[in-house]
Amino acid sequence: MRVLVLNTGSSSLKWTLLAADKRILAGGSEPWRAEDSATRGGQVRAALEQAAPFDVVGHRVVHGGKRFQQAVAIDASTREALEELSAFDPEHMQAALMAIDAVTASFPAVAQVAAFDTAFHATLPEASAGYGLPQEWSERWGLRRFGFHGLSVAYAVERVGELLGAIPRYLIVCHLGSGCSVTAVEGGRSVDTTMGFSPLEGLMMATRSGSIDPGLLLYLQEHCHVGIAELRETLTKRSGLRGVSGISGDLRQVLEAADGGSVHAKLAYERFVLSIRRALGAMAGVLGGADALVFTGGIGENSARLRRDCVSALRFAGLELAEGPNVSSDSDGDIATTGSRVRCLVVRAREDLTILKKVLRLAERVERHQFRE
Repeated sequence: MRVLVLNTGSSSLKWTLLAADKRILAGGSEPWRAEDSATRGGQVRAALEQAAPFDVVGHRVVHGGKRFQQAVAIDASTREALEELSAFDPEHMQAALMAIDAVTASFPAVAQVAAFDTAFHATLPEASAGYGLPQEWSERWGLRRFGFHGLSVAYAVERVGELLGAIPRYLIVCHLGSGCSVTAVEGGRSVDTTMGFSPLEGLMMATRSGSIDPGLLLYLQEHCHVGIAELRETLTKRSGLRGVSGISGDLRQVLEAADGGSVHAKLAYERFVLSIRRALGAMAGVLGGADALVFTGGIGENSARLRRDCVSALRFAGLELAEGPNVSSDSDGDIATTGSRVRCLVVRAREDLTILKKVLRLAERVERHQFRE
């Protein structure tokens, strides 16, 4: 079986053609060239033509809401349900729906599967999953913390188990990319995470604000006459590293400008690091300790400087970073010193392998006339 995995993120399109034994047969990654769905749809169709032939397409779908806590085959009713969920996160969900429709149009006979980022966080206890809002509101409108980056976190947990010989009881997963989150994992299960109802909550990110005082938003609406559309655009695309630095949402460009004397770029980096350090300390507190910390995602994997500046938040727990392995890390591995009481690892993000596993598992059950994973 040849499985094409499509990852339509907020900033880029990634695709990987995989064999059932995990071999990469082909792949590609490119930033979105425009905001409009027609241009992006063209990029997806070009990727499909380049990847063909394939037997099934697995999609990374960011939001599954409360309904989808397992991977599912995509049919007309599933497509309709996903459309309804786009209100929770229009940016990511519309991109996923566009990719699903592109496959349907170009390869109508090919089966499609949706794998959900939120599914890994279905194990959040109610205390963590809820907000301090009236319970009536929470129940009436389904207001809760869903959590995201679950496909990446699931792979990181599994990979850390392979590298260390067993999954640590208390593990903190730090996914840092265009979107950023920190997740507390106890016994292989998510028990708390920084992203909540939407991917806006939590850490400061490339272009997203992260958590801010809701009173500030009320003030902007009531006294500064900032409308909903402008607020959404600013919080998702004009904030974070880009907004504070005034330069870019790309950490490499921000650091280059900071080292060149830009006060705003320096502030953006310091604020970004502080948001991560706050989350690391919070998740260690939630777990009651930490056995291991793992960095994944484009920034987490590639910025030794950021890892060094962040891990000192767990120095009190006995985490000591080995500078040599940290700087030279170019593959999955442990970058803590031999004597460190807390292990620190770098794991290359492979959501595609998590999706592959879910597609194959679902295919086995479909053969037995079952439609769910």
